[in-house]
Amino acid sequence: MATEGINTIVALDLGSFLIKVVVGRPERDNAIEIIGVGTSPCSGIKNGAITNIETTIRSIREAITNVQLMAGINIKSVIVNISGKTIRSSNHKNVVAITNRERIVMEEDIQRVIDAILHTTPIPSDQEIVHVLSRDFSVDDQTNIKEPLGMTGVRLEGEAHIVTAGITSVHNLTKCISASGLEMVDKVVSSFASAEAVLTTGEKELGTAVVDIGAGITDLVIYLEGAVVYSAVIPFGGINITNDISIGLKTPIESAEMLKKKYGHTLRTEIDPTEKIEIPSVSGRPSRVILRQDLVRIIEPRLREILEHVHLELERSGKKPALAGGVILTGGTSLLSGIEVLAEDVIGLSVGRAKPANLAGLYELVASPEYSTAVGLIKYQARSGEYREDIEDSSKSSWATGTDKESGLKKVWKWVENNL
Repeated sequence: MATEGINTIVALDLGSFLIKVVVGRPERDNAIEIIGVGTSPCSGIKNGAITNIETTIRSIREAITNVQLMAGINIKSVIVNISGKTIRSSNHKNVVAITNRERIVMEEDIQRVIDAILHTTPIPSDQEIVHVLSRDFSVDDQTNIKEPLGMTGVRLEGEAHIVTAGITSVHNLTKCISASGLEMVDKVVSSFASAEAVLTTGEKELGTAVVDIGAGITDLVIYLEGAVVYSAVIPFGGINITNDISIGLKTPIESAEMLKKKYGHTLRTEIDPTEKIEIPSVSGRPSRVILRQDLVRIIEPRLREILEHVHLELERSGKKPALAGGVILTGGTSLLSGIEVLAEDVIGLSVGRAKPANLAGLYELVASPEYSTAVGLIKYQARSGEYREDIEDSSKSSWATGTDKESGLKKVWKWVENNL
């Protein structure tokens, strides 16, 4: 079995119900060739947080083994998602003087304003920085500048979206990856990864929110003018709906999940009031027949509650009126029939559903909203120089390589480019 090559990226999506591993190769025009997929059920992750390290390690190893057999490679390193209730995010600004004689913005000035933002941002002792995402710069009275290098002025202001995670959560994540025999090359907040998989550059510029409704967590990220302006984590997801079905219909979780996927709908008014469904037999007891409306009567209020939390976060962001691109739903729970109609009713914006796009190879294996985070992790990592330059003419690429020999300018633009 061959070892993964320099142009191969392995994404590890740690979900609250299922662990997914996707192997892909970046191609031209930002396409991804899918060469392997592996999954494994996991009971060691709840609401995006690792609650049982040993169980999670076993599930990671199983998923890795499955994908290695399909892809024919030996996996050593992965890019991993991170989510959960400990994720925090906020926007921060700072300003520095342009001190050189010519009053031209130099790489040193950009680095100084970035350092100033980080230095003055209060980070709780139990949190650590995961992302520093550049929003824009201002040079004197000129605002909304994406690339200030070479501009003339006396003051440079920068703004960034800073995301932190609980130190304990990061430590547990790192421990699981290491104990699984893997190297973690990077960790990415789930919502950012999902947005990479389903949003176009135009949608990011227009103003669009991505809502990834997973099993245990709902992740939200808002893009405006090409940059992240708001992100949040809502500690509810599809498993809450499944639990309600399990309790309401007095059936095991596995049966409840099957009923949700097979017969689930989000609007009781759309269901034939005479339609009946069968609840499988359990522990020797005979199967039961109920009205499908009784199932939807359980699903609809819980999903409405989740969407109301999304609506509150959109209102809290202050960016809702600017979202000309509306809301894009993704994640496994977004597969529920009628969810776009319910979401539009609750949120008050246009709502669509999306799955990963611009794929090749074994693309049919991941052409579902359930794989948005995993595919997005690959696309996120593919933005770094070592992959991009291998595909395109490296002499023309402005992406930094990440090597020790890179110039100070490349270091600055690695930060700026990778975080726009």
